[in-house]
Amino acid sequence: MANIHISKLLKEARKAAGYTQKDIYEWLGIGQSTFSAWETGQGEPSVEVFLRLCQKYQVTDIAGYFLPDPVTGKTAERLDPMFVNKMLSLPKRSQDAVRNCLEFEYNNSPLKIHHTERRLRRIPLYTQVATAGFGNYLDDQDAQIRELVAPEEASFAVRISGDSMEPLIHDGDIVFVHRQSEIASGEIGIFSLNGESFCKVWDNRGGVAKLISLNQSYKPIRLTPSDRLLTHGKVLL
Repeated sequence: MANIHISKLLKEARKAAGYTQKDIYEWLGIGQSTFSAWETGQGEPSVEVFLRLCQKYQVTDIAGYFLPDPVTGKTAERLDPMFVNKMLSLPKRSQDAVRNCLEFEYNNSPLKIHHTERRLRRIPLYTQVATAGFGNYLDDQDAQIRELVAPEEASFAVRISGDSMEPLIHDGDIVFVHRQSEIASGEIGIFSLNGESFCKVWDNRGGVAKLISLNQSYKPIRLTPSDRLLTHGKVLL
């Protein structure tokens, strides 16, 4: 039997690219039942056909798309190929307008993501979770030395509890942190606020300090002069 995980992602890639099953099995010149088996895990294409499908679906980073992260067990979220196709079909003037909108939104977003290289290394992992939600205490002494695939700059790792940083960070994810007492506005950090720990975006625009969630179901936490905030470090993505 084929790998059901890969079969599922192959199906999702086809749908994201805007093709029906009929579009593809007729393009390949094979039967509908054979093709359906590839998307249900009952069969699998040859390596050559698999690569042709990836090319057709515009999956350029094949390993990144199909193989789960060794730490989180999750696969990377991909840019929707339909968006790319629509963008490229526009005249240049319209493409420039879309790029200007993207640039404006990016520059005014509190969050900037810079991915870091990772390798297998020994690193402290806090057994007490940091909350992407309503907060709980993070004990500085409560850590175990674990062998994890981590960025070179990481000082320690923390397991996240809660969904307030979705879709970027999920409940149960392990994040890696560079220990530092201050981070720039728009960066994600691990904080202790009045004795409770949080994974949030630090936002200090306009002189108003806030801890912001990516999940819009959670309101920003506005800091007051009486709040006690400790920055443990910057989350490395």
